[in-house]
Amino acid sequence: MGKKVKDYINALREHEYFPKTMAIIRIHIRSFKKNKYFIPTMAIVLFLIVTLGITMILKNFKGTKKFEGTIATNAAEQDFYDKKYDLAIADYTKLQEKDEWPIYNLKIAEIYSMEGDFIKSNELLKKVYEARNKIIDTQKKDLDKLQIKDKELTNYIVFTSLLNGDYKKAIEYGELFLQTYPNDKNLMKTMFTVYIANGDKDKAKEIIGQYSQNDENASDLASIAKMYMLLDDYDKGFESLKEAWDKDKNEISVFDVIAQIADYDETDILDKISKLEKKDPNELAYKMWEMKIYSMSKDSAKKAEELADKLGGEDVGNENLLLIKASIYQNLGETEKAKEVSDEIIKNNPNSFIGYHAAAWQAFNNENYDEAFKDCEKSVLANRDYSDNYGFLIPEILEKQNKTEESEPYFRTALYKDPLSFNIVIKTAEYYGNTIKDTSKALYYYDFASKLKQNDAEIYYNMALIQINNQRADDAAQLLKKCVSINNKEPKYHRALGTVYLNSEKNDDALKEIKSAYAIDKNDILTLNNAGCYYIAVDGDINRGLVNLKAAYDGINEKTSAEDKDTITANYNRVKNLSDAYNKKNGATLKIPDLKLFY
Repeated sequence: MGKKVKDYINALREHEYFPKTMAIIRIHIRSFKKNKYFIPTMAIVLFLIVTLGITMILKNFKGTKKFEGTIATNAAEQDFYDKKYDLAIADYTKLQEKDEWPIYNLKIAEIYSMEGDFIKSNELLKKVYEARNKIIDTQKKDLDKLQIKDKELTNYIVFTSLLNGDYKKAIEYGELFLQTYPNDKNLMKTMFTVYIANGDKDKAKEIIGQYSQNDENASDLASIAKMYMLLDDYDKGFESLKEAWDKDKNEISVFDVIAQIADYDETDILDKISKLEKKDPNELAYKMWEMKIYSMSKDSAKKAEELADKLGGEDVGNENLLLIKASIYQNLGETEKAKEVSDEIIKNNPNSFIGYHAAAWQAFNNENYDEAFKDCEKSVLANRDYSDNYGFLIPEILEKQNKTEESEPYFRTALYKDPLSFNIVIKTAEYYGNTIKDTSKALYYYDFASKLKQNDAEIYYNMALIQINNQRADDAAQLLKKCVSINNKEPKYHRALGTVYLNSEKNDDALKEIKSAYAIDKNDILTLNNAGCYYIAVDGDINRGLVNLKAAYDGINEKTSAEDKDTITANYNRVKNLSDAYNKKNGATLKIPDLKLFY
């Protein structure tokens, strides 16, 4: 108790109004000294002043303690992360009433943006911009003091305009702010994404040149690598990433880039790295990148372990090697080894975001999700700019806690922290489509993703699946045609288009696409299933249909999902059991609704 009282007294002494209050007291003491009522009057005055002061300090002290150790810095932000947006708006409004600087109105604009009310968001952004300009104009002598706050505000304005889909305004704001802060790397990264989304690759390349003029550390080079990759220039992307690796082999962001691009398209990325390795077989960076990718899956963790054994004595950066090993052992089911490695990382990085991040994953893997969340919060407090905590780790923890719906604000923060992260855009779209079932928002973010990567067929495929569920067959067909035009070697794009045509009774077009899918992969059980359904329902040829369905049934293996297995088995058994009764002459046919097709 004594310690707490001392804390309160010290806090009272350090309060901004304490010196002024004491000065006033001294003045009144001098004037009252000759008054016979001096002692009782001063006793009352001092009692009231001290009581009021302690009350204010206690209130502030408790308010601070409430958010100590959490990501949130105030009640409004806590409401935001709890996804209580109405309360957050109310609390931000109260905070803004006490603060001239318009940051809290900007936070409200962000919430409107997340809710899809872009009109309200843009209107408030305009007010924030005008309020900011007024303050800047009236405090020109103190601009240095405002610079940190202003950099945050201006970047947030551009970012929110971008996610509101107002690219023109985002460019207008951003180019103006870049004149004031030409070396602001956060703003440059946001503007790079703005230009890409607006289809202006030349301007995006200018940003890379501007970014590269500054002193670059390994983290900066990793960001440049991501920029090149978003421009679909993987040669320069990997070149910058290797340069980052050479500069600091323990830089975690180098391997975050590898993890993010491989998470979305592992086969293609491994193929690209393999080609680089053939040109320079002794380059350790390429082996480390391959090991990182293999470590991410149970199916390939053994390959990663073999590489780790080979690289054990090499100069490859101890911290990243340990992080990868922890993932390898976890995916191999060797939990004790995984714990030993994680403990070493934590020991090597006390009170750092990497150490806490490793501790959070360790708790997560031990199914201690509350502890994992606390450790992740500590990691955020140690480094608020590390986007992987917001965009990947916290959503994983929330999913295990059956709180997946609460991931939305964390995805938003992750994207603000790293506007170059295409993966977070995709994860946000998946969140809206799969978790919230808000197809409108899901399509919005997939469309945004398609602007960042215009030649990524998988984005259009996912959009097509949403349109199919929305019963918009024509829109789905157009999207699937786009997929085929980008990559006509992927059977599922042809198969899905064939199914859309078949359900729309465009039978000739359907058969053409089914045959195209079959020509690419004759062993694809989903295509064989669809072919069987077509021959039975359209041609009335049950024998030919049964041959295809049996081939699909026989092709089921341990890699086949339970849902696909059940569908193929049900279709096969239904046709097999009714085949004896089938007779063209009496018209006893199976119609397409009785059999399930794959997209």
